[in-house]
Amino acid sequence: MTELTPRDDIKKQVSEILKRVDRLIKAGDIDQAMREIIQAKDIDSKNVYIFAYEERLTYLKEEHEKHAHEEQTRKEAEAAARRRDEEAQRRADEDLRRLKAKEASPKPKEAPPTKKQQPAEPPLPPPQPQPSLEELERQLRIAEEELRKTEEELKQASSDKVPHAEALVLYRQELVKAWDDGALTALEESQLKALREKHGITAEEHSKLTKEAQLEAYLRSFRESWSSGAIAPNRPTELADLRKRFQISPEESDALEAKILWEVRAGAQRSTLVVIDDDIKFLNIVTETLREAGFNVRPFSTSDDAFRFLKDTAPDMIISDINLETSTMGGFTFYEKIQELDHLQNVPFIFLSGLTDEVLIRTGKELGVDDYLTKPFSDETLIATIKGKLKRFKKLSQANRKK
Repeated sequence: MTELTPRDDIKKQVSEILKRVDRLIKAGDIDQAMREIIQAKDIDSKNVYIFAYEERLTYLKEEHEKHAHEEQTRKEAEAAARRRDEEAQRRADEDLRRLKAKEASPKPKEAPPTKKQQPAEPPLPPPQPQPSLEELERQLRIAEEELRKTEEELKQASSDKVPHAEALVLYRQELVKAWDDGALTALEESQLKALREKHGITAEEHSKLTKEAQLEAYLRSFRESWSSGAIAPNRPTELADLRKRFQISPEESDALEAKILWEVRAGAQRSTLVVIDDDIKFLNIVTETLREAGFNVRPFSTSDDAFRFLKDTAPDMIISDINLETSTMGGFTFYEKIQELDHLQNVPFIFLSGLTDEVLIRTGKELGVDDYLTKPFSDETLIATIKGKLKRFKKLSQANRKK
């Protein structure tokens, strides 16, 4: 393993401090973040990233003080409003107390009505006979039977809400999900059986939809494996294992051969993208989106793994997050390391980040990064940016070859 030079050691120390600074900013501890920046400046007073963060912190501190003043003004206004409300309530209570006292003062007594004036009391209703225990039990059984019928009617009405054609579509979607990782498990078969019974799907419909889902899942897995390099012309056993996992027969394999060959030839013409992001969920979403758009994608969750891969490989584009907390190299350092490799100097590089600060964006562009996309962004924006950059670099490469 190559030992760190004194300069590399300083850069590593500064990188660790800036990672802490970023976490402190997210936690809202601006003062401690500023103290960390002062410590970083003592280690490396010329580091451009330190000054970028310092400028960012100065702006955030001013915003924090502004918001604190606004919050204090708001609290004072609320306190004054509460005092006004309390005074109004006190006056209302006093008025109510006076009114009650006035109503409670003695009134002149009225003469009691004579016997003739007194209304006659209505006669009491005759006592109703109490039902026997047998009668109560009979009424309970009737009520329970009515409740059971009502529940059955509701259940039947609920099952009838989904038309059969729509139920077949939903069932096929569940089949594709179940076959996504290969042959069905006992639990998946049990769940699918319950769906068939619920929607009245016949055995013939089940057989037809299962075969469609099985082949679709196999082809999708083949595309992903080829794109990632797991399947290659010099690795035939991987393809055989894939057929076995999805239970593809020799006859079915022959029927799919033309489609698979088309996929392989099309894949050979696709642009290869390297994507780095330590947010695994986001990385998977971007990878799937780009593969569906027709690109070969090599995803990495750390810049260290990506750098080892790129030492011997030149993709058509590199796309990386800036804030890589699980890597020894942050986004900016990773970019600088990439530029030191001759075979990667003409490969377009795009930064992805949730940090919308103008200072960091400006820093990335000053380093020479080709573009910068802030999260969240739409699939259309990402794909359009990639295609535009690839087209531009292709024209530049063709122009350079003609010279």
